[in-house]
Amino acid sequence: MNEPIQPVKRPRGRPPLPRAGQRQRLVDAAIRAFDRTDGEKLTVSDIVAEAGMSSRTFYDHFESKDDLIAEIFLSQARRFVAALMSIAQRTRGPVERCDQALEAFFELFPAASAIDFERLGGDAGERVRTERRRCVNLITDGIVSELERMRQSGSLSHAPDRARIELILTGIEGLSMRYYSEGRHAEFDQLRPMIRELLLRATGF
Repeated sequence: MNEPIQPVKRPRGRPPLPRAGQRQRLVDAAIRAFDRTDGEKLTVSDIVAEAGMSSRTFYDHFESKDDLIAEIFLSQARRFVAALMSIAQRTRGPVERCDQALEAFFELFPAASAIDFERLGGDAGERVRTERRRCVNLITDGIVSELERMRQSGSLSHAPDRARIELILTGIEGLSMRYYSEGRHAEFDQLRPMIRELLLRATGF
């Protein structure tokens, strides 16, 4: 006699979140929590409560709160660089690209405006400093490459001044971090016309 066919048991609840998704969920939860509270007093317990996750899951991904703070900066930096690459592909002309790049910058980085990245120490602080330098160099290289292409095609009469461009970008990046960490996002936003003018002058437009 044939054995009765047993019904397949389906697992209850939601399927487990992939590891990368868990990490990003913690990052997003930390940004929300920082924006609502005093970042100095925010604890790992506050972050996992915001994420709806456990402390064990947190420490599966991050060594400490500072480690997660560094990841917040790296996450925003990666998004910004990806946005710049998209802008470069879909726009023509340095002025339009400058305007859209500034729009992306002012849209992305205020998400972490309550966090004082400059006060991070140890490995987390070094990771942020390294990524800040890498981003400035990467953006500088992209601008110089585009200007050089324009010069070779005859649409630009002079060679790009890399040092000048890097200096302006470093100043903008450093100033933005200071204003955001001090909670002066609105004041920094008012500097947008001046920043645009400096960038266009540095690139020769």
